[in-house]
Parts: sequence; C-alpha cells; structure tokens
Amino acid sequence: MRSTGLALVLLVALAEPSAAQSVERVSFDAAVSATQAFGGSSGDRPDLIVDFTATARIGKGWVGYIRPWLRQASTEPYAVAREIYQAAVQHERSGRVSTRLDVGYILTPIGIGMMDMRPDSNPVTMTHLSYVIPMPPIEFGTPSAYAVASSYPLGAVLTASTLKWDVRGGVMASPPNRTYVLGASSPNPKARPFVVVGGGVTPRTGLRFGVAYGHGEYATGTELATPTATGRGLQMLAVEGEFAVGYTKITAELTRSTLDTRASTVKASEWFVQGVHTLSPHWYLGARTEHAYAPPSPVFGPRPTLHVSEASVGYRLSNDLILKNAVVSSKTYYSAAAVTQYACSVVWAKRFR
Repeated sequence: MRSTGLALVLLVALAEPSAAQSVERVSFDAAVSATQAFGGSSGDRPDLIVDFTATARIGKGWVGYIRPWLRQASTEPYAVAREIYQAAVQHERSGRVSTRLDVGYILTPIGIGMMDMRPDSNPVTMTHLSYVIPMPPIEFGTPSAYAVASSYPLGAVLTASTLKWDVRGGVMASPPNRTYVLGASSPNPKARPFVVVGGGVTPRTGLRFGVAYGHGEYATGTELATPTATGRGLQMLAVEGEFAVGYTKITAELTRSTLDTRASTVKASEWFVQGVHTLSPHWYLGARTEHAYAPPSPVFGPRPTLHVSEASVGYRLSNDLILKNAVVSSKTYYSAAAVTQYACSVVWAKRFR
C-alpha cells in the first residue's frame, strides 16, 4: 500500500506541479455485495465483495484514482483477498477530437467484460468466469494463462474519440491473458512491454463495434521452469459490440489468442453475449452465456472448455440497493459436466462526494 501511494504521488506531481495545492473535489464510490448459491458445489456462506474507488480532481483535466478491493470466499478456508485493482492518474481534454490519457495501474484495454466487474454494474450474479479461472497448463513448465484475464497492470493508454469513432493505443507491463493485481497473494507476472492498439465506430446512438489487438510475450524466458533466452509469444485479437434500443441493451465479445509453445503455436478463444432489459423503474431481466476454449493440455485433454449460462431477475429497492435472483448453469475446464445452481445476491452501491 505504501509503494502504491508513493507511485500515485509521483504520477500526480509529474502531471501537475501544483497538484498538492489544486485538489478541487474528492469523491468515493462504494459497492458491496453478498451472493449465496444453492445446489451443486456451492459454499455454505455468502461470497462477500467490497469494491471501493476514491477519486480526486486535481485540476486542468487531471484526476487521480485508486480502487481497493476485498473478497471473502464462500467456501473453506473462507480466505480473504485484499487487493488494489487500480491506482493511476487520468487526463481528459474535450474538443472536436477528445483525448484521454491513463497512466499507472489501470484497467487492461482488452476485454469488454471488465466493465461488469463491479457488483452494481454486473446485470447478473456471476462474474465472467473465463476472466478469473485460468486455463489448464498449455505445456509443462509455463505459468498459468487465461482466455482473457481480469487484470490491472502498470501501463499507459491514450484514447482519442469523436461522436462517431474512437482509437486507442498503449503499452502494458503485463499481457492481457495473465493476472496482474497490486497486493495479490500469488506472484504477479514479471514486467515486460505488451503493446495494445484498438478502435471502434459508432454509426448511431446506442450502436458500437470495436476491435483490439495485442502483441508481446505472455511468459518471459525467466518464468519458464527451464529458463531460456526467449519467452513465449502471444497475439490476441478481440472483437466487441454494444447495441442499446429502448429498454434493452446487448453486449457481445469474441477473443482469439495465438500462443507460442516450445514446439509450435496453439489457439485459445472466448466469447460471450449478454443482455439486459428494463421492465419498470424497479424490475429488470438479465442474461449471459459465456464460452471459452483452451488449447490442448497435456493433463486435461485435447480441448478443455468452459461454459456458463445465467438468467437473472433484478429488483431495485432503492437507488442504492439491488436484489438479484438467478439460475446458473456452469462447467469449468476442470469439471466433466455442468452444475446447475440457484443464486441470490444483495448489492449496495453509493457515491459519496
């Protein structure tokens, strides 16, 4: 935590020399959820999550933000994870072509499902399992990789946009198929440059198509069980889309990855389609189907797969409190058959200024 605070101070000082004297406003966003599943291999306690964001407006378009996160698992040993998802500064400039620069520990720019990671923005009860469950080993001696990782690496991303199009480019210190989180209990990937570029078009209000491409190493030579001079390369391509009309919004994503191994290259892919329909000011329906296909594994066979489908009903008791009820069918890479569960979730979210 101390190093994170120091990093933020340095970033702010670089961004705005008089930052210490020019803080205009501080705001806080908190989201707390308790989710209990029944049936299958569900835990005997609720899964508890606290997601907190503090934002300080520094002046002249600069903002600093930090996002601590805490989770208590629902199953033995009821472990508590304390992490920091984001800690960075951001600069925005409005105009005919608006720009935004994020520098620090930031949201990985590949994976539109990252927008659903906060409990209050997630229309269903489950997180994207393909983002948080690693694929089986691709080969012996390589670190775990994901179809798409829920990751917040050190990096810098510059975005330019108009009402009709947007483009972005950046360099990350960790690939988008490895998890990097400040304060994580497991070791983070070793730093290396990973380049990401992308863009999108918005032909009409409520409709957007986007694409992103990343290139670099998903494992350095020193991270292999038998160290080598070169690492394992990764190319990742993601296509995404959003469509909103009336009281309905649909989001979709497809990612394809090419990963180097000792002898050849292998493929991994992931896709999901998600929909939300508002019935009334209090009621809404949510649904998501998600699939991931891992490369052949020396332990788990020719093509391990992950499938998750969920249908949910949400009720807003107030602006701050949401109740969710859902039926979930899930199969991970490591299970032979799908498990059906019923889940209920309570989400409290509030902004403090």
